[in-house]
Amino acid sequence: MPSAQTAGGALTGRRDLLKLAAFLGVGLIAPAARAAMAAPVPWSPDTRALIAAVAETILPATDTGGAKAAGVPAFIEMMVADWFDPAERTHFLDGMAAFGDGARAGHGKAFADLAEAAKNDYYGKQLAAAEAAMAAPVAGGRARTPFAALMKRLTVYGYYTSELGGSVELRSDMVPNEYVPDAPFKPGDRAESFILYSLSPFSAY
Repeated sequence: MPSAQTAGGALTGRRDLLKLAAFLGVGLIAPAARAAMAAPVPWSPDTRALIAAVAETILPATDTGGAKAAGVPAFIEMMVADWFDPAERTHFLDGMAAFGDGARAGHGKAFADLAEAAKNDYYGKQLAAAEAAMAAPVAGGRARTPFAALMKRLTVYGYYTSELGGSVELRSDMVPNEYVPDAPFKPGDRAESFILYSLSPFSAY
């Protein structure tokens, strides 16, 4: 897969991965009707800054690169544009707007401009509320995933299907030779990513 060190490289790599999944028939096949959808309006710089800041808050850089270095913001934009159906896309964008408005109301500035501690505090409270809402019973079906929880899902999914997450933080083993139920593990060893074996349907619910 192409390098994920740039957003463009990461986006291309995961597009190729989605195409491969479709070819193999493994769970990421979008309905044919999605191809006929009108192209969504490109995101503004402020929207991209918000998404990048939230993704980096979820997976910040440590001894390996974080969400930005893995190209996760571009991946999320691609998923919302090319994978979500119109109702899912509207739900995501409405949630994003409410998230951004809440940051401004509570802190007086855009989320992307907050100090790291304030970002962690605000996002943490939003995620806790989202997870509580998801755990509550809903009459007549299930509610869609709130924005904070959906961003976590997108960020983790995007990161660990990137080259950085799948073969730098983790260890890529595309064709494992054997199953070892009690394999030795030493400090510093990396878990295997098994990327082609972990492709599952991505849900915006």
